[in-house]
Amino acid sequence: MTETAAPPSGDHETKRTLVEEVIVPDHPPRKASHEFLTNRVLLITRMGLGCWICGSFGSKAAPLEVHHLHEWSLWDALDPAKVLQTLHCFDPYGFTMKAGLAPIESPDDVRNLLVLCSSCELEGQAIAGGHHRGVDAGIHALTWPIWLAQRAARAGVSLTEALTSAKAADPALAGPGKGAP
Repeated sequence: MTETAAPPSGDHETKRTLVEEVIVPDHPPRKASHEFLTNRVLLITRMGLGCWICGSFGSKAAPLEVHHLHEWSLWDALDPAKVLQTLHCFDPYGFTMKAGLAPIESPDDVRNLLVLCSSCELEGQAIAGGHHRGVDAGIHALTWPIWLAQRAARAGVSLTEALTSAKAADPALAGPGKGAP
């Protein structure tokens, strides 16, 4: 990773270039399991949880999504005992504490799931992908410390260039004379 930063006087930007080369084990095509679908209903419908970062409850056009804390595609390369140890440290809904040392056998176990939005708003503008897959906003796009800090950011403070990225991806958001019809 390369990093550049302006002198630390006032607000400043730190730019990082991160290249990840991940060896994903061979796995069958992804299919939502009965366990995953049941736990999705539990988290979103029965418990009424919103996005873990911003608290939004989604909409018909941008429904809430459920993220695997330990990636589904990497599951066969992971040691379930170590997964359980990690989930005892990061237990956003308290399921791991309640289950104690009960083994975790599936990536779709409710202890390994997190509700995230598929669209969020910054300065009144929709950020496609939200805190799940959004450019400069989502867990799949940011480093852990920056993604996590979004949850604790002061009202009206944006820690990333998510709005700028959304405008670059959608000319209609760029404003008059900058690609909007």
